[in-house]
Parts: sequence; C-alpha cells; structure tokens
Amino acid sequence: MVLALLKDELYRRVLIFDGAMGTQLIQNGLKEDECPDLWSVTRQDVVASIHRQYFEAGSDCVETNTFGANREKLKKYGLENEVENINKCAVKLAKEVAKEYSGYVGLSVGPTGRLFTPSGDLSFDEAERIFYEQILSGIQAGADFVSIETMSDIKEAKAAFFAYKKAKEEAKRDIPCLVSLTFEQNKRLLMGTPPEVAAYYFSVIGCDIVGANCSGGAMQLLEVIKQMQGFSFVPLSVKPNAGLPKVVDGKTVYESCIPEFVNLADEFVENGVRLYGGCCGTNPEYIRAISKVLKGKEALFESSTQKRFITSIYSLLDISQKFSVYEFKLTNDFSAEAVFELAGLEEDAIFVDINENVEPELLKEFLIESQDFSKKPYVFNIKTKSHADVIERYYFGVYGVVGNIHGKSAVKVQI
Repeated sequence: MVLALLKDELYRRVLIFDGAMGTQLIQNGLKEDECPDLWSVTRQDVVASIHRQYFEAGSDCVETNTFGANREKLKKYGLENEVENINKCAVKLAKEVAKEYSGYVGLSVGPTGRLFTPSGDLSFDEAERIFYEQILSGIQAGADFVSIETMSDIKEAKAAFFAYKKAKEEAKRDIPCLVSLTFEQNKRLLMGTPPEVAAYYFSVIGCDIVGANCSGGAMQLLEVIKQMQGFSFVPLSVKPNAGLPKVVDGKTVYESCIPEFVNLADEFVENGVRLYGGCCGTNPEYIRAISKVLKGKEALFESSTQKRFITSIYSLLDISQKFSVYEFKLTNDFSAEAVFELAGLEEDAIFVDINENVEPELLKEFLIESQDFSKKPYVFNIKTKSHADVIERYYFGVYGVVGNIHGKSAVKVQI
C-alpha cells in the first residue's frame, strides 16, 4: 500500500523532504566523541523533536537518525552489535511522529567509510552483508522506504541496493528505494562516475527514485540534476547542503542560503525533481521556505529516456549509433596483470568473449580487477547462466550482450 501510494504521489506532485539531522543534534548538545545514531535510543526526546520540527515546517517525508548505523561505522564507538536495536528504535521513533502528520519515514543508509577493492579492502560481498543487516532491521521495524544516501562510489551504492532487494524479500515488504549520490565540484562521484551514468544505471536496475545530496549548495546540485534528468526513467530527489561550511571560533558554521533554495525550486522541478529537501547545515527554516513555494505542487513526471545506452563506471555509450569494440578473449588462463591490456583503449567499448568453461570465480576476479582500469563499457558474449549471474552482480553498469543469455541489466547490441 505504501509503495503504491508513495510512488503514485512522486509521479504526480512534488514532495518535501526534511533537512539535516547531524547539525541539529550538535545544536542540541551532541559531543564530538558521541555516536549520533545512538541518540535514537538514549535521547529520543531530542530526535523526536527534530522530526516533529521538520513535519511542522512542511516535510512530507523524514529520514531516520541512522545515517551511520551500520556495523562498520558503529565499530568506532564499540556499538557494532547494536545495529538492529539502533535501527529499529530509530524507525519506530520516527514513525510515531510521522503518524501525527500522515508523513512518510525513510530509513537513512549512509556509506561504510571504507574504499572498495581494488583501491581499498572492502569487497562487494562484505559491503552487501553490512548493509543487509541494517536495512533488514529498518524494513522489519516499519520504514516506508529505504534512503541509500551520500554515496560517492557506484559500487558501494550498488551493494546497498542489492542488500535492499534481498532484505525486502526476506521481510516480505515491497517498499520503495531511493539511491542518492554525492558529487565533487567536478560534477563526478569521488570514484569518477558522472551524473548521467549514475542516474541511468540505477533507474534501469529498479530504483524508485534517484538523486543527489550533500555536494555543496543548491546551484552546484542543480547542474548535477540537469545532467541526470535526461537519463533517468524515474523521478529525481535533491538535498543540497547549505552552501560550503566555514570554521568560526573553532566551530563549523553554514551561512544561510535559503533564498538560493527558494529561487531554484521551480528549476529543480522542471528538471525532474519530485522530492526536495536539504542536507548538511539546513534546518526547519529551509524546509519551511521550500514548502511555501512547492508544497502540494502538482507536477506530472514523464521520462523520455530510452534504454539505448551501455555504461561503465566512468562513461556512457549510445548503442543506437555505430561504435567500435576491442575484443578480449577471457579464458581460464586469465591473470590480474592482463587487465592492463584494457587501459587507455581508443575503441568505444570492450567486447568480452567468455570461454564456456571459464570458472565463475575467475570471471568475478576479471570483473573486479578490470573495471577501474578499462573505463570503457563492456559487451559480453555469455554462454552460461552462471556467467550471466556473476556479471549481473559484479559488473557496475548497464552492459551489452550479443546473445540471449543475460541478466536484467543488459541491453542487446549488434557489433
């Protein structure tokens, strides 16, 4: 019921998100060495008050105080075994407030803080397990949707999304999912992905809302949203920061950017935004100002995007046009050093012809080791379902296929 209602609303009108949680907690006495997520258990009066202030200001949706409530982040405070308790308390607390306003509650799921392989030591499988524990707890507690946010790596965002799919099946609750990414000043994720690639990929694989948050002020994110707009099949979400922070007398402060949020509101909506709120440094005054111009605004969402692109982590290729390929034969003789062959290619895409007897573990190794180096989209000749399953999981983009065996993230191409 919630899935149908929330999705229906996003396709016909603008919904108002909430603003920052962290800066509000600091204003209420959170100390630097304290775990902010634990306040959903120990300082419920403060957290409930923040939710209520946002609803009073006009929010249709709020996020739980669980941004760092995953096992990896909670280790810092010796709370890694409190994942379930913290997330369930946070959801129930927010839901109690939300029912007074007929509002929605999104489970806030932030990054782990670790780098993915091969740049770091976090594997896709481990990340999925970390996110699954948190997301399952939140869904079981009654979250209306899952908000995967502030992701700077498309791999980590995918791991969280796969964890969400697994968790909602386990909980038997088909609730929506938002994937929101954070961009650098060059309008790319920290790991190099441009907005159009992220929007296209996550809307293809089944996200209900795609968006951007944090990443500087409203003007900077407007440029990101404009790049996303033409490549998303689903409505967009945006939560800009209150500009860039400054340190004054040893404290981090944000200058008020409320006029910018208001003045750009209509332009955000024109570019596909149907969920508008604020991130770091914003407060109920920001939400009140946004609500005055957008609350209840009817705006039908229709996507003109076509499924005619394949993507890598770094780029997007229009396959309706003629394109060149570099052929790479994958056999059981593959070694990690072979990926350097795929670096700096002039061709538009890489055609990976997979030998039928290639071990699935070796295909997985190839995918994990090669994608950071190759930078070009892949087209696969897949001969077995086990190979298709590995590619669907460990290829971080929409891939091309020349045969009939493939997963949901594939597009048929001719080469």
